[in-house]
Amino acid sequence: MRRLDMSSYRPYRRMGQSCQTRTIQDKQVIWVRPEPEYILNNRFLLRPLRRGDIEAAAELWRWAYPEIYGSEHDFILYPEEYEGRITLEETWDLDAKEKRYCMLTAEEVANGRLAAATMMTKYDKNLQIEYTFAGTHPDYRQQRLMGFLGRVMDRMIKASRAEYLTTFLETWHTITQDVTLKWGRGWKIGGIFPGNFTRWAGDQEEYRACEIYLYKFINDGDKYATQPEEWHLHPEIQRLWEMLETINAKLG
Repeated sequence: MRRLDMSSYRPYRRMGQSCQTRTIQDKQVIWVRPEPEYILNNRFLLRPLRRGDIEAAAELWRWAYPEIYGSEHDFILYPEEYEGRITLEETWDLDAKEKRYCMLTAEEVANGRLAAATMMTKYDKNLQIEYTFAGTHPDYRQQRLMGFLGRVMDRMIKASRAEYLTTFLETWHTITQDVTLKWGRGWKIGGIFPGNFTRWAGDQEEYRACEIYLYKFINDGDKYATQPEEWHLHPEIQRLWEMLETINAKLG
């Protein structure tokens, strides 16, 4: 990492008294290659994205998540964008360090068709992974494919060096809200962001969608997080935090 002599400068307020601190060093999140896994009586194969999947993956996302057309993430709808951005199985050793995005797929073995996929985004210097997208082709919904892919993702992130996870839920997709909050394995609600992303409304029209943000710590990341007693919150924001903590405690 680039280093500066910061000895002449001071933080606005001395923080980090309620948690552990550490020396700033190079930080990198690594995409750990998952082993291929057959599920549902060998009907589907869970595996990383391959170069030969690119056209099919872009088509899958057009069916599974067309709302992202015209948005910050709509590059996954365009096959020509994949090689430069997304980790591929054939170049995994290099891509695992350099590429920001990682995509997993569920392939129907009998015909080689991509039935579902997920995408994660890494932020190296923040030691953070975002569970960005999960999508299932309409022909394959209600097969529990997201649950199986989620387990693979969970195994990957534990070995990734990441310590902070985030995700967002669409306010128009109640199924993911219900499943995540019921089986979310430690996710906590962080807030609701009205108008956070542009979303496709059909034809060439769009709107700004509201997202529900969630977070959780892994790999001892919570040891380095300041605690509420150290925060300086406006009384109304303090009330909001207490309400969120009450809700998150009920979610377990």
